[in-house]
Order: sequence, then C-alpha cells, then structure tokens
Amino acid sequence: MANPVLEAIRRRATRREVALGPTPAWPRAGASEEAVAALPAVWAALGVQTVPCRTLVEAAQRSAALLQERGVRGVLTDGRTIAFCPGLVDALEAGGLTVLSGKLPHEEGPRYLSLQRWATAEAGITVVMAAFADTGTLWVAGGPGGSRCASLLPPLHLALVPRSRVYPCFAAWIAAARADGTLARWIEESSAWIAITGPSRTSDIEKVLTIGVHGPKAVIALLIEEA
Repeated sequence: MANPVLEAIRRRATRREVALGPTPAWPRAGASEEAVAALPAVWAALGVQTVPCRTLVEAAQRSAALLQERGVRGVLTDGRTIAFCPGLVDALEAGGLTVLSGKLPHEEGPRYLSLQRWATAEAGITVVMAAFADTGTLWVAGGPGGSRCASLLPPLHLALVPRSRVYPCFAAWIAAARADGTLARWIEESSAWIAITGPSRTSDIEKVLTIGVHGPKAVIALLIEEA
C-alpha cells in the first residue's frame, strides 16, 4: 500500500516547477579543452591513474587488459555502463573475466544473496555522468540502470569518462544541464549521486589515514576521446 505522505511529496516534487537561482561563478574558467587537459595532473595528485583511449572499443579492450594485469577475476558493472559501452561485456568475458550485473531484488532474502555475490567482485566499472577539472571529482548516479555498488563495493574502480562529459567544475555542469533541460530529469530519476574524488580516504582522531575503508582503494579513469 502506498504511503499517502510520500505520494504527496512525490507529486509535488515531480509536477511543480522549481525556481532556480542564478548560476554561481565557477572557480576554473575556460573551454572544455582546457578542462580535459588539466584533468590528468589533478587526478595524479589524488592518486587516480589516467588511461587515455580514443574510442569505446579501445576503452573496453584496455579495461579488460588492466584487470587481467591485476589478476582480477570478477567484475561488477551496471546496465547504464553496458548500454554506454556495448562491447565491454564481450571484451571482459573474452579476457576470462566473470561479469556480474543485473537489478538488485527488493525482497530481503534474494537481495542479501545478490549482495553477497556482488561482494566477491574485485573490480567495478561505471560510466560517469560528469567529471570536474577543478577537483578531479567523478560524478556517478544511481537510479534506473545505474548501480551504486559498482563504484563503491569493489576495491578497484574503473571509471569510463567521455571527453564530452568533462566540465571545468560542478557549477559549469549544473549550468549546462539546466540549459539543455536534463537537470530536472537527472534529479527525478537518480536515487543517489556519488561524488568520487580519488580513492576512499578515512582518518581517525589520531590522524591515521587509511585507504579503502568506505570505498575503493584504487581508481582508474579511462578518458575516452571520441565519446
């Protein structure tokens, strides 16, 4: 049975126009070419490895090769990434890798079993919604076809970054999404937005830094020229 309070909130959120204020000035001005050129150095400072690729076919092949080099056997990905890079699954399976994907069940028992199986994956591959040159942040969305687990659960995350989705900063992406009308759709469809700025870092009261506690220990960004 639907909750009347939640239904009322959903109706108001999806049918009412939301007044948006002016776009704030972003800290890194310049064309997208400058943002793309700046990213590898920013990623390197964060501990993110950059792998340049010309095409989606090359990105799929390089992904398989990178995982084979690291002895990975199981890979977790999602429907959105598979749709973006159609040859990815074939390339991974041709390299002897087991590809885990699919929709997470709502029922507690099957959901737990699926999560148990996904937890065996040693790497996850996701396509990003956007990448920001000022901080090196990768913007990943959950929701239909998108899995939060693929970018958070495995110890290694491979991010497919199309050149066309690189922006100077977050505010620049917001401005572009407003202009082309996709912002409202992303807000309505996405169950979560994940900002990934390098490998997971956690520090306690004694200032001891630990890598990989709340996310991947390593992040590799495949920057795709013709996507």
